[in-house]
Amino acid sequence: MKASMYFNYALRALLRGRQHTLLAVFCITVGVMAVVALQLVGFMLQNSLSTNAREANDGDITVIAQGAPLKASDLTFFTNLKQEDTITAETAILSASGTLQNGGSATHAFSIEAVDPHTFPLLSQPTFATPGNGSIAQLLTNKQVIVTQQFLTTYHKHVGDSFAVYVRTPTGSGVTLTASIAGVIENTGAFAQSGNLLLISAHDYLEVVPAVLANYTLINIATADQAHTDKTVKEIMTRFPLVTTLTATDVLKGQQSSIDLINKFLEIAGLVSLLIGGVGVINTMQVVLSRRKTEIAMLKTVGYHRSDLFLLFGLEAGLLGLIGGILGASAAIGVSYLIRILLENLGSNIPFALNLNLILGGVGVGTVTALIFGLLPIVQAANIRPLHVLRELENKSLSSRLLTFLLLVLFSMLFCFLAIVILNGNVLLGIIVTYGTFTFLLILSLIFGLIVCAVSKLPVPETLHIKHVLLILPGIVISVLVYRVLPVFGLFLLALSLMGIVIVFVPRQWKLTIKMALRNIGRQRIRTTATLMALFIGVFGIGIDIGFGQDLGRQITDGLNQNSPYNLVVTTSGQEESNALRTHLHIIPGLTDSREDPFAASLPIAINGRPSQQELPAGDTGQQDLNLLGGIEGYDLTRTLPAQTITEGRNLTKSDATTNNVLVSQVMTSKGWAGMTLKPGDSVTLSSRDGKVQKTVLIVGIISVPTSFETLGEVLGSSSLVNALNATQSENTTVFYMKVPPSQFDQAVSTLARIAPNASVQNLSDAGTSFLQRVTSFLDVIIAIASLSLLAAVVIIANSVALAMLERRRELGILKSVGYTSQTILSQVLIENGITGGVGAFIATLLAAGSVTIGSKGFFNNSLTLTMQPVVVVSMIIVPVLLALVTAVLVAWNAVRVRPLIVLKYE
Repeated sequence: MKASMYFNYALRALLRGRQHTLLAVFCITVGVMAVVALQLVGFMLQNSLSTNAREANDGDITVIAQGAPLKASDLTFFTNLKQEDTITAETAILSASGTLQNGGSATHAFSIEAVDPHTFPLLSQPTFATPGNGSIAQLLTNKQVIVTQQFLTTYHKHVGDSFAVYVRTPTGSGVTLTASIAGVIENTGAFAQSGNLLLISAHDYLEVVPAVLANYTLINIATADQAHTDKTVKEIMTRFPLVTTLTATDVLKGQQSSIDLINKFLEIAGLVSLLIGGVGVINTMQVVLSRRKTEIAMLKTVGYHRSDLFLLFGLEAGLLGLIGGILGASAAIGVSYLIRILLENLGSNIPFALNLNLILGGVGVGTVTALIFGLLPIVQAANIRPLHVLRELENKSLSSRLLTFLLLVLFSMLFCFLAIVILNGNVLLGIIVTYGTFTFLLILSLIFGLIVCAVSKLPVPETLHIKHVLLILPGIVISVLVYRVLPVFGLFLLALSLMGIVIVFVPRQWKLTIKMALRNIGRQRIRTTATLMALFIGVFGIGIDIGFGQDLGRQITDGLNQNSPYNLVVTTSGQEESNALRTHLHIIPGLTDSREDPFAASLPIAINGRPSQQELPAGDTGQQDLNLLGGIEGYDLTRTLPAQTITEGRNLTKSDATTNNVLVSQVMTSKGWAGMTLKPGDSVTLSSRDGKVQKTVLIVGIISVPTSFETLGEVLGSSSLVNALNATQSENTTVFYMKVPPSQFDQAVSTLARIAPNASVQNLSDAGTSFLQRVTSFLDVIIAIASLSLLAAVVIIANSVALAMLERRRELGILKSVGYTSQTILSQVLIENGITGGVGAFIATLLAAGSVTIGSKGFFNNSLTLTMQPVVVVSMIIVPVLLALVTAVLVAWNAVRVRPLIVLKYE
């Protein structure tokens, strides 16, 4: 009987709370939704990795030979392994880069894979979009090709279309073939990361490409078990020391660390949103229990003990958490789906999957969170003394304050334990995240507390006098100084400073309203400070993301379109085509500058006299290093010196024209992202692609990584060195760099297609745009997460307004009885919350803009001027203010319309 009474009391209390109950449930819902949604996204990433590692690798072993391609004669080795039962299956792939014959944009470049239709792929057929029952063996016949769904979308093609494709081989030579689309595969499974891909039969490909240019860059292998996999890897590395082997286990291990890092980030972001939502729970519980002080006193008077009240209010908080947890976990399913879509825009194919344990765990997290954050107001309510209530006394004794402190310590420990559980038992990370966040919030609260105190003390003078002017003048001076660095913020500060003069001339009734609003801000500093912090976190997070995204976009666009010395790169193969372009350069529309360099595809055999495989790291990094050293660009040093920034060593001079001295990019040093640690004085032995010519080059200088496109090769030498490496090649490669106004790109590309129809044309502006789109998609994910904090801040504002209306119930009755109208009181509430929202948004936007400006200086070497667009700055200040005002109106609308007689009668 007593148990049912407890439950009925708690349930009816929630029903009576109405608006406050909804706010509390909403706080829990937002926090749980953030935690569960982000955990589900992490689960989808993990599930995609663990179930598709072997499929993504298309076998147990992938032999990567991009830096040192294999010849047709090398495939006999793999055939012998199969005959010896060391491997169970294998398929070889010829890779190349293709462009549409009528396209001159970097975005028209796509991957081409020539495969054996009878053995490719090893594990399972891809998922065909068209035809539904298609297969590789059936469709790759008679010069027909298969493309990915993304290829169709990018190039606006359809099944059955025929078009010309220019194929560029790793040696720089190129040929043209005609392709007819016979089928379309989805970008899923092994083709999830394929992007724009065209598959063609190796037989049809080799009919067009000379056998001497047939370079196999990938070999997919299947084995019986891990023992055979290990044995096969050893034999391959012995036979082909310059290739890289990647096993399915390597794929799983290599990506696991990245997935774990992403998961931790998502979990921490969810915890921050849960913490902010929990602050809203504290406010709501304080509102709910503050309204029932008389009721609590009566319960204690008739014999209820503290333990009874703990149980009553704890059950009430638990029900709030349970309802919020259910709603939040349900909403998390939809939110996780949306975040998954945003991640897919980055090129990641993530199958949608749900985890029942995470969803049910979210319900539990909601319940526990409500109990943890409700602990402080529950204990404070249970300690209410009936005599204090009857005499309207505040309990501010030392013991009460000590109890509050101990409760805060207990609260932090409980939340830390909850964080550790959410972070999968990572104790150290849970402690760091919890107490690191608390420390940051404590420092932030102290700063905001001082700001709240200063704002609440602002004067509202009746007349303009000297003291008031002396107070305004520093604000104007500061505004002018800020304007020189951050113009938008300077204007805001100037407007606020001038408001100090304008306010003198407003009607007296308005002055009283403004003064009362300012003083009310300081009445509950802790509550106002919590509101400011919640707004700050949401606005600051969004501002950082938008600011860096815009800054990066502007840097890419300006760098490629304006600051870059060249924005079109044309690569020709063969003397005839190079001469044709050289002769007709003058007819290219809009051409303002050009440069011509010979280019040689090379193979690094040794570094400092030791075989390259001993000097380069294993895995993809080693192959990237081979590719970096696999192309050398030449300068006619008798006439032109490389216009590069030297970070170590020296630049090339005219005396190097007949030597093998070279410059290399900083990316290949200890300061770069590659795996090499080259330095001036090191030597590298380079071989021509056919292996007939070898040259040992000496590194004399290191060049900085350019901020714009200036060279195709990462190794720069003399023209004589490049020509020597090209001496035995059937077709030499020449690179033409051009500067054309963006408005004349299309005409220039059309002219280039007529002059050199087989040349490869890259529009660097489009390449930057494509990269920028991926960055924008990533920032969209971060902004979506930061928006959850802003949503929680709105709830905290609603709770603060509701609690303020409750505390001022008698005050409102008295004001209305002496002539104040509902509109006047509502305007006072709006001024309070408008100032609070404006201060929080202004500081957050100012710090976000400052961080972006400093970051821009560090990353892009810009001058220390504001890089965020003014419209963004204004929006980030105005929008939170409007949110605060709208929320205040919705919550206070009914409260300010209370009848004075009712309030005074019962108060």
